[in-house]
Amino acid sequence: MIRKAFLSLSIVKKFLLLSALTFILPLGFFVYFSYMSYSSTVDNKLFQMTENVLSLIEKNVQYTINDVSDTGNIIMTSSDVQAVLSANSNTAGYHQQTLSHETAVEDLLINLTNNKQYIGTILLANDDYSLAKYKSLTYRIDKDPIDLGKELWMKETLEAYGQGRWFPSEATTYFTDNVLIYTKLIRSLNQLHPIGILLIGIDKKVFEDLLSSVAELNNTQIIIWQNEEILYDSAPYENSALYSMSNNELFSILQSDGIKIISPSDRYYIKSILCKNTNWHITAITPYNILRIDKRNTLFLFIGIAALTLLIALFCSYLFTYNITETIRRLQRYVENLKIGRKENIIFNSMDEIGRIGNEFIRVVEENEKLTTNLYKSLYKEKESELIALQSQINPHFLYNALDSIFWMAEDHNANDISQMTVALSKMFRLSLNNGEKLITIRQELEMVQSYITIQKVRFEDRIHVTTSVPENLLDLKIVKFILQPLVENAINHGIVHKNEGGNIFIQIYQKQNDIILIVEDNGIGFKTNGQSIPSHGYAIRNIDDRLKLYYGSDYGVQITSSLGHGTKAFVRLKAELM
Repeated sequence: MIRKAFLSLSIVKKFLLLSALTFILPLGFFVYFSYMSYSSTVDNKLFQMTENVLSLIEKNVQYTINDVSDTGNIIMTSSDVQAVLSANSNTAGYHQQTLSHETAVEDLLINLTNNKQYIGTILLANDDYSLAKYKSLTYRIDKDPIDLGKELWMKETLEAYGQGRWFPSEATTYFTDNVLIYTKLIRSLNQLHPIGILLIGIDKKVFEDLLSSVAELNNTQIIIWQNEEILYDSAPYENSALYSMSNNELFSILQSDGIKIISPSDRYYIKSILCKNTNWHITAITPYNILRIDKRNTLFLFIGIAALTLLIALFCSYLFTYNITETIRRLQRYVENLKIGRKENIIFNSMDEIGRIGNEFIRVVEENEKLTTNLYKSLYKEKESELIALQSQINPHFLYNALDSIFWMAEDHNANDISQMTVALSKMFRLSLNNGEKLITIRQELEMVQSYITIQKVRFEDRIHVTTSVPENLLDLKIVKFILQPLVENAINHGIVHKNEGGNIFIQIYQKQNDIILIVEDNGIGFKTNGQSIPSHGYAIRNIDDRLKLYYGSDYGVQITSSLGHGTKAFVRLKAELM
């Protein structure tokens, strides 16, 4: 069914269909592999950028942590801080003792934090004393220091026994203005027993500086978390899909890497690294929907390029096939016009292969037309010859009997010339009829010439001399009849008859390769040929030439050469293969 439908299509449609099938497959591969390559490149770039950003954030966080830890160590080892926290509130000079060192402690805290804008709050406290530094202010806190010991972070700090601890600001109800707090137990430098605690509150400014490199990633959310507790979230209210999960589901997502489907409409690329020395997890969450839209638009672009390429290819194919089929259509119109007898003069482009075929076709048609015309001419002449032969055969016995009666009457009256002419005429008449055959042997043709000369000698007496030169092996070859006799007759009537002394006629026949050459030459008065191979007045010679061309082809026939006072030469070429 498909094959039948395909065969019923025109050449243009077939070529366009094949072109479409030829281009669709490679273009499909182009779109697929280009899209996959682009998608892979975009994903790899996202993955690499995320890793680089996280690595940079981790380095900045580590630097800040170390800086906060070093700041805490400087504060803890200060002699003034040690003196204030080591003072015994039960002694009589306690207040005087703390006041003498408190100013130095305040100056120390201010000096340490002047160039560290991310340190929001510093607290020094024990059961008897508390001093807070908030931005550029230092003051005693109103809350009873004893109440601080009831909070969870204080308990963990005491249990750490000198190791620094980090907590979210929500861990204490007193320092909620900060993002993170760093706590550490202060021990006496002399006796190593606990004398108080140090609390350093980290302002959100530190994370604004740390996350400045995240600008490279569009809409990326950074979460710093530890032990299923979020320490910092750069965009806590943007990704509602994340925070609609339970706590277990959220941290299960944060602990996994890769592209995650949070909801049917939300996909995120999640990547986490572990911060050294703190066991913090730094997680980058990047919306993947934007990249999906970009990939989809790029896919449409590739499909558009492929479609445009296909259309251009089909258009070029159409132009190409139209050019070919136009030549074929012109040939078709040419043939249809030939059917109704109308002939067009068409010349195709010879630089085009189809055009060369068209030109060759037209040449063959014209050649065939010429051959057909020649065939009709040949058939006409053949019918004409048959008619003449039939007319000549109306009553041959009557003619033979009449000539025989003339012969015997001449014999009775001793008129030898008349009897010889009668015999010669009867012989010529018999040879010319030749039982209706078109061909005659060279021997018979020479006999007809001899009979004709016999008749002419009665008229011209001894003024005509004929010499023949013919190889014995050619005498029985057959040729078209009435070739030599008309040429001899022309030689006599147009050449020798005008010379009082008469003249000679030389007949030569020989074979040259595949041809037979007949030459009839006389030494008559000659004539001017004016460059013509056949004189315009030579009707008999033209008749011979036409008959020879019909039988043997256009390469055969008669050629006449002559000059005044030097005679005439008739040159006849026949095809020996058809003998």
